[in-house]
Amino acid sequence: MSILMNKWCLSGAVLSRFLLPLLVLLLGRAPLPAQDRGLTWAAALNTDLMYSLPDAAALYGAASWNDFADTLGSGVYLGTNTLSLSFNGGDRDSAQIVGLVKFMLPYGEAAALLNNTPQALPFALECSKLYVTLSFTNSDLSLGRMIVNYGKGRLFSPEDLFSAVNLQDQALGRTGTDVLRLQLPLSDLSGIEMVSSLALPPEKAVFGGRAFASFGGWDLSALVFHNGGGLSLLQSGAAFSGIGGNGPIAQASEPALLAGFDVKGDLVAGLYGEALAAIPYKDYHLEPDRSGFSVVLGTDYSFAGTLFCTVEYQGRFGEGPRIGQFQADTSLFTNLSYKIDDWTSVSSYLIYAVDTGAWQVMAALNRSLMRRTSIVLYGAANRGDVRSLGPSAQNLPVMAALGLTLKAAF
Repeated sequence: MSILMNKWCLSGAVLSRFLLPLLVLLLGRAPLPAQDRGLTWAAALNTDLMYSLPDAAALYGAASWNDFADTLGSGVYLGTNTLSLSFNGGDRDSAQIVGLVKFMLPYGEAAALLNNTPQALPFALECSKLYVTLSFTNSDLSLGRMIVNYGKGRLFSPEDLFSAVNLQDQALGRTGTDVLRLQLPLSDLSGIEMVSSLALPPEKAVFGGRAFASFGGWDLSALVFHNGGGLSLLQSGAAFSGIGGNGPIAQASEPALLAGFDVKGDLVAGLYGEALAAIPYKDYHLEPDRSGFSVVLGTDYSFAGTLFCTVEYQGRFGEGPRIGQFQADTSLFTNLSYKIDDWTSVSSYLIYAVDTGAWQVMAALNRSLMRRTSIVLYGAANRGDVRSLGPSAQNLPVMAALGLTLKAAF
């Protein structure tokens, strides 16, 4: 026991004498004094009701009114009540705490799926953000669950290693991941970030760095990351495809070195692009002949400040690891939104995987009723899984749904 204690004491002495001064030097010689600003809270409640048909195409093939009614009646209703609580406290010059927690109470078919669990009342709890940031003289150190969103793509973004797109979200939002992040600003328009995953075993960890800058109205960045093979686990927790949710996406789990860059600027229309190379390795030797490459090109434009359009293309080349959440060799995405007046807007998007013929579409009408309160009517449909590189979706049924969402923020 005394030998063990001596080893711990020796390790502690080395840590305090060499590593801690180095960390203090890196983070800044003199931390700024803390300022107690309290917590700022916000809450929002979304009530969503959806009626889903497992085979909407059968409605067009109905031979009689009875067949049409039977097909229409074969659907199920489902939905959720989602209470979102967010808070932010502290001071930007010293320390901050940030959190976003969602409590979801499902009903209909969604509740029936959870009734098979031991819970007395079916519910789900999602922690999207919960982290602490310490600000020093020349750096910020963050630890916890946060949304680390890299890349320039609106939907397709192979550089977006630490967050997954939620296709069940009308806004196609990202999800949070447990990470350790160190930010080193070099100027107001440039800096360096270093990020490492926390939830993965050390041998499967995803970690690396990113440098970014802005020149003449163009945003540029480059990154180099190591994937120990855990990227598949890192991004599978939130990604469910299709209206019914067909399960987590399949990601490459082979260890690889990842290197990429992205750019975004304006030339009449907004232009952006990104590229990522994945070079696998075995026994600590890179195998460049088995590399995989992903390229994203996109443009966005606003017509008179009322009509907004986004178009994206993603292409994959090579036989190496397919890094990213959309696995097809060729994928397309377009998003249109139109502001009718200060109270009303319509929006739509289409995702299409050219290789498999899988697609997903959504259209919504949003109407603000009063301050911080709105109602959304929407329709959605999909055939196959737009994320997957599976078999052709041409012979699969078309799933469709009509929904109503009430939103209130406080």
